[in-house]
Amino acid sequence: MNTEGGLFFRHEVQTVLTVSELTEGIGLAIEGAFPGFLYVEGEISNLKESSSGHVYFTLKDASAQIRAVFFRGQRKNERFLPREGDKVLATGRLTLYKPRGEYQIVVHALEPAGIGKFFMEFRRVQRKLEEEGLLASGRKRPLPPYPCKVALITSLQGAVVWDFLRIAGSRNRSVQIVILPVRVQGEGAALDMIEAFQKRIPRIPSLDVVILARGGGSVEDLWPFNSEQLARSILSCPHPVVSAVGHETNVTIADLAADLRVATPSEAAEKVVPHAGDLVRRVDDRMKRMENQVRRESRQKTIRLSHLAEGILRWPFRLTRYQQDLDRMDVGLLSCIERKNLSLSRRGDNAGRRMQQAIFQFLARKRGVLESVVRRIRTPYALYTVKRKRRENFHFRLIEAFRNILLSFASRRLSLHERLGGSMGKTLTCLLNREDNLSERLGLATPFSALEKGFAILFHAADRTLVTPSRLPRLSETLIARIPGYEIGLEVKSVAVREKGGA
Repeated sequence: MNTEGGLFFRHEVQTVLTVSELTEGIGLAIEGAFPGFLYVEGEISNLKESSSGHVYFTLKDASAQIRAVFFRGQRKNERFLPREGDKVLATGRLTLYKPRGEYQIVVHALEPAGIGKFFMEFRRVQRKLEEEGLLASGRKRPLPPYPCKVALITSLQGAVVWDFLRIAGSRNRSVQIVILPVRVQGEGAALDMIEAFQKRIPRIPSLDVVILARGGGSVEDLWPFNSEQLARSILSCPHPVVSAVGHETNVTIADLAADLRVATPSEAAEKVVPHAGDLVRRVDDRMKRMENQVRRESRQKTIRLSHLAEGILRWPFRLTRYQQDLDRMDVGLLSCIERKNLSLSRRGDNAGRRMQQAIFQFLARKRGVLESVVRRIRTPYALYTVKRKRRENFHFRLIEAFRNILLSFASRRLSLHERLGGSMGKTLTCLLNREDNLSERLGLATPFSALEKGFAILFHAADRTLVTPSRLPRLSETLIARIPGYEIGLEVKSVAVREKGGA
C-alpha cells in the first residue's frame, strides 16, 4: 500500500503488528538476552505489600532503577525481610509484564548486600554439588545405634570441647572420644579440616562416627565451612559425619554434605552418644523376653516329655495285657488239642471195632485177607502218632511266634526310649548354647567390657571419684587404676595438655 501527502511519509507497509505481538516480541528478546537467574544489587524504594502477600518494590542505584516483585510463595522460604532503604542482593529472573509493557525482576531470594559475594559463592558451590547428585538425601548414611569410638573435629579454644565431653560423659562413659584439634576460623582453617578428614581420620582404628563442630559466628567466621573441597572430603569420609556448626539459622555447605545436621555440639552429643540407662533398660527388656521365651519352650518341652513318659510307662501294662491274652489263647489251644485228641481216640476205637468185625467176617475166607486186615489194623495207630507229632510241632511253632512278637515289642520300646533320650539331649544342648551366646553378647555390651581390651579406669584415691577433664589430678596425688581383677596405686608425676597435632 502506498500513501502520500499530509502527515504520512511515502513508504510501503509490509507487516502490521498488534500491541500484544510487539510486546511479546520485546519480552522474548529481553528474556533471551538475560536467560537464567540474575544477581542484582541495589537499594529498595517504593516498597508495597499487597493484601495477597506479594511485595512490590523498586531496585535503584545512583543512575537507574528497575521494578521488582517478590511473590508470597517465595517469601515463605526467606528469613530476611526487606525494608525501605535497605541495600540488598536480589536473585531472580528478568521478565516483561505485558499489561503495562514494563520489564521487571521476579525475585526468588533476597539477601543483605553486604554478604553478596559470600552468598553467590555459596549458591555456586551448592548448585555444583547438587548437579553432581552429591547432596541427594539418598546418599545420607544412618548413624550407628551403639558407637564405641567417636572422633570430634573442632578447636580446643572455646567451650565446644568441654560441653561435648560433659554431655557425652553424662550419657555413657564407655564411649571413647578422640579429639582432633583444628582451626575453625580464619585463613588455613579449611585446609586444617580437610587434612583431618583425609589423613588423620583414616588412621584411627575402629572409628564409628565423625563430628565436625563449631560455635556460632558471623558469615565471615563460618566461611571455611563453605569450602567445596571440605564438602568433598566429608562426602568421601568412610564413616558417617555429623555437622554441628554455628546455630540453627546458620547453614553451610558442610551442613548440606554431612549425613546429619544438628544445631549445636551439645545436640550432637545427645544424638550420637546413646544413654547408658537406655542401654541397660533395653538389655533388661531383652533378658526378660529371653527368659520368658526359655520358660515357655521349657514348659512345652516338659509337657511333651511327660506325655511321652506316660506313653512309655503304659507299655508294661499293655505288655501284661498282651501276655494275659497269650495265656488265654494258649489255654484255648490246649483245650482244642485235647478235644481233637479225644475225638481221634473215639474215632480210633470205632475203627478198631469195625476192623474186628471185618476180621471175623474175612477170617473164614483166606489168610491173606487176614494179614491184610492185620496191616490195616496198625494204620490208625500210625495215623494217630503222626497227628500227635503234628500237634506238638504246631504247639511249639505257636509258642515261638508269640515269643518273637514279644521280643519285637521290647526292641521297639528300647529304640523309642533311645530316640527320645537323644532328642531331649540335643534340645537341651541347643538351649545351653543359645544361653552361652546371649551371655557372651551381654557381657560384651557392658561398659566394663572395655577393661578386657587393655583399658583402665582412674579414680582419685582420696574419695574414689573418677578422673575427668573437669577434675584433673594434682601433682604427687595418689590415683587408683582399676583393671580386671586388680586395683593399682599410681602417683602423679606430671599433668600436661596433649599436643595440638596429637590424634
